[in-house]
Amino acid sequence: MSSPHLVLALFLALGLATGLELNLKLNLKPNSKLKFPSNKKILGLQQQTEVLAARDPQTTQQCFNYYNPILSGIADRYEKNYGQCNQDYSTGSDQVILTFNRTLYDIQEAADQGCAAFWPCGSIVDYVEAFQCFANAAADESKILYQVSANATEAAGNLKIHLQTLDTQLEICLNSAERDFVEGTSVTYEALNKCLNGGGLPAATTPPWDWDTT
Repeated sequence: MSSPHLVLALFLALGLATGLELNLKLNLKPNSKLKFPSNKKILGLQQQTEVLAARDPQTTQQCFNYYNPILSGIADRYEKNYGQCNQDYSTGSDQVILTFNRTLYDIQEAADQGCAAFWPCGSIVDYVEAFQCFANAAADESKILYQVSANATEAAGNLKIHLQTLDTQLEICLNSAERDFVEGTSVTYEALNKCLNGGGLPAATTPPWDWDTT
């Protein structure tokens, strides 16, 4: 499900001709405990950003001012989706366990009653009657205990299916959130690098792609 991730944080120090230094930071949730996913493409784009950013501090500042909020929005969305995936999984697990609590109680009660059926036999003084009591109780309770075994086996199988379904749903949800983050981040870095390379900022007021950064 979840594999080790890298926090996407790019720290750039630009040297100016005057000898002054302009420190620009492109940070994605620096205080977040959640590690954000990455891949070779994103790392390569980040390296390219670092090289391009050193060319023109003024252009770099403009490009960063525009794209940093977009990258932060994508990170916020991933953090929200990641949390929702785990919350849904936790809620679903609690509901499943709650549903099977009653089944477990019924099975346990039936098993206890089956064992209790032998207790009176131990207090019978006459050995013949005592042995006969145990024999009769065993015959009757074997049917009950067989049913207990069947019910318990069925319940265990159903519970396992429900929990496996939740595991699969969690994996799909997390993979979707990760894919959304990686694709959105890659597209944004590509646009940022184009801007740093002199391509300018987009004329539209909203990003020209489908990722919701709100």
